[in-house]
Amino acid sequence: MKILLVEDDKIIWKNIKEYLEKSGFVVDWEENGQRWYIRALEYNYDLIILDVMLPDKDGFSIAKQIRQLNVETPIIFLTAKEDLQSKEKWFLSWWDDYITKPFSLKELLLRIRTILKRINNQKQLNILEIWDIVLNQDTKEVFRNWKKIELTPKEFALLEHLMLNDWKTISKDELLTSIWWYNNDIYSDVVRTHIKTLRDKLNKWFSKDPIKTIRWQGFMFKI
Repeated sequence: MKILLVEDDKIIWKNIKEYLEKSGFVVDWEENGQRWYIRALEYNYDLIILDVMLPDKDGFSIAKQIRQLNVETPIIFLTAKEDLQSKEKWFLSWWDDYITKPFSLKELLLRIRTILKRINNQKQLNILEIWDIVLNQDTKEVFRNWKKIELTPKEFALLEHLMLNDWKTISKDELLTSIWWYNNDIYSDVVRTHIKTLRDKLNKWFSKDPIKTIRWQGFMFKI
């Protein structure tokens, strides 16, 4: 996911850029109102974070201009309370969200994810998303906290089956029948082996394991 950050305060933009890049985003930075306007028209960003008060032009005016040119990239405004109050009447026509200064980086990240989730759900109907794991049934891609997880076809099918039945205990026999078309205890090690490799890949950068082993019964997807 690629984000355009428009902010002239050096400390603020460095902190935001570093935090979002550690969270898996690609972040381009711009401090000039006219230059970000050109960038927004030329590049296909997933989201724009826009400070209202810029040295050359205010963010409200430029946001209005790009909306009039049918650029629908979602925008989060960084604004002081007095900016919001003074321009609220027409500001509401051009925003997707706003956050007032000072703000926590965690809150900004949550707002970004909420908007991108809504946009993705509108564009792609065949999406399974549970907490920080996103599975695209069309493209056969899996992401965890925006990091792409490379899975084999069988690992993908296994994760898909578990996510479709989250919070339900799925037996090894059911997984064998549904994914491998086997129904024989001889092949039970196939399930265990694939569960292990799937866990290793999903949890490589994360401490919380979403696949629970239910003793004597099977497995459950639960976060």
